[in-house]
Amino acid sequence: MALESPNTRLAKSPVRSFVTAALAIIATASSAADVDHIFIDNYRLQISCEGYGTPTVIMDSGLGGSSLEWVFVSQRLREITKVCTYDRAGYGASDMGPMPRTSSRIANELFLLLNEASVSPPFILVGHSFGGYNMQLFARRYPYLSAGLVLIDASHPDQVERFLAPPLNMTTAPSTRYGIVQFRDPPPPHVRLPDKLKRRVIKLAGHWKMRRALASELLNFRDSARQIKASKPLHDLPLIVITRGRIKGEHSAKRLLIEKLWLELQADLAASSPVSAHLVAGGSGHHVHIEQPDLVAFAIAMLIDRHRSGRRDGLAAAPFDSKLRNRFKLNNAAWLKDDLSLYPAAAVVIADSHVCADTWGEDCRSGEDGAP
Repeated sequence: MALESPNTRLAKSPVRSFVTAALAIIATASSAADVDHIFIDNYRLQISCEGYGTPTVIMDSGLGGSSLEWVFVSQRLREITKVCTYDRAGYGASDMGPMPRTSSRIANELFLLLNEASVSPPFILVGHSFGGYNMQLFARRYPYLSAGLVLIDASHPDQVERFLAPPLNMTTAPSTRYGIVQFRDPPPPHVRLPDKLKRRVIKLAGHWKMRRALASELLNFRDSARQIKASKPLHDLPLIVITRGRIKGEHSAKRLLIEKLWLELQADLAASSPVSAHLVAGGSGHHVHIEQPDLVAFAIAMLIDRHRSGRRDGLAAAPFDSKLRNRFKLNNAAWLKDDLSLYPAAAVVIADSHVCADTWGEDCRSGEDGAP
């Protein structure tokens, strides 16, 4: 009978098997999402977290959106810090919550969810579209928990009135008398999402509770705007606003006017904090986090690095972690404001000049190699 070497005996031993399994778990832990269903009163909300470190990134989607659409941004950030996505009440795997569905109620639910799920602050809050309403209100209510705010083509509390006014005279949010919106279908999944995720989004979107939640958020959109206006200011919370730069469809005079007004509203959002930056994603439509995830991840990483470095001054330049600097490829970005001194950290920033010139004229300043 052949003799076994010590290495062979060790390989077959229970101790070696246990150690090997433990190492495998540790090696994959940083990329495996921890999904929880947490009770808030008598209904459950789903939250999914992956990665380790602080500050923790919390992301919220737009009307009819899904936590699944943050997949590309999460993949880029989970090796840097802890990243959490969640589904608002009625969305995804979360239960339907109490009515009405306003930003005030949603921000309160998020506060309770993070507490019950033992997700540790401080938080970098990231909101897309209507999710920007919710994250703005959370940051204003709980400044002691907030380390930064990233708004991605986010809703503005004055947008309904501004679009209703001449010359556009456009209705961007329904009045509560239009009950027909109760039956509005959620938007289809973004074409750039993986097919597997598209199927999951379609399946979840067909559920009655999501349609009801979406309808209530739409019907109470103006109330959510009023809640933000009535809340405390952001003060000096670090803020990055990312605005879409690609126009879908025909570049008619009315469409260009719409985009010009939208840019003005986005610039006003950036002005809500004296410590802010504003950039335009030239290669993206409304869903910048799906179409240019590197740009969104870079913005979030900048706020992570700022917090870790202990910077509180806002305006003075600070070195950016070189390991993070080279992680994200920045293309098609134009910088409109930079009180956070991001330019030195942006190794490659190439503006889509025709988008700036054709859409917004000289207001859109382009940069090359990080220079404004």
